[in-house]
Amino acid sequence: MAERVAIKTAYITLAQLLKMENIIASGGQAKAFLAEQSVLLNGEEENRRGKKLYPGDQVDFQGTRYLIDNQSAEEEAEEAEKQAILARFAASQKQAAHKEKKRQTAMSRQQRANKKAVQRSSNQKPSGPGSWN
Repeated sequence: MAERVAIKTAYITLAQLLKMENIIASGGQAKAFLAEQSVLLNGEEENRRGKKLYPGDQVDFQGTRYLIDNQSAEEEAEEAEKQAILARFAASQKQAAHKEKKRQTAMSRQQRANKKAVQRSSNQKPSGPGSWN
């Protein structure tokens, strides 16, 4: 399994990778390390300490594979969790909007019924002693 190396910038150099993974102590040691050790970048031998590594690149040396990525496994899991939360929120908002629309429709039906009842009662002729004049 490849070890993921998350970077925050567009790229890192091969020397930076060696330092990040504690393979060398300082950048000055990178040239000597690369002269002695075989390092493969995407399957091809690489010995330039300043070689730029981009997300998606694979670096193999000393039996270990390093995969350059722009997100760590934790960040990727966190992003997936955020997307799931947003999807659930959107679904609940849609459901709430649907319920509100149904409530508004029912309320407008009741208002129309009340308006008709008022119209019917106002159309009736007055009856009783007050209307005998």
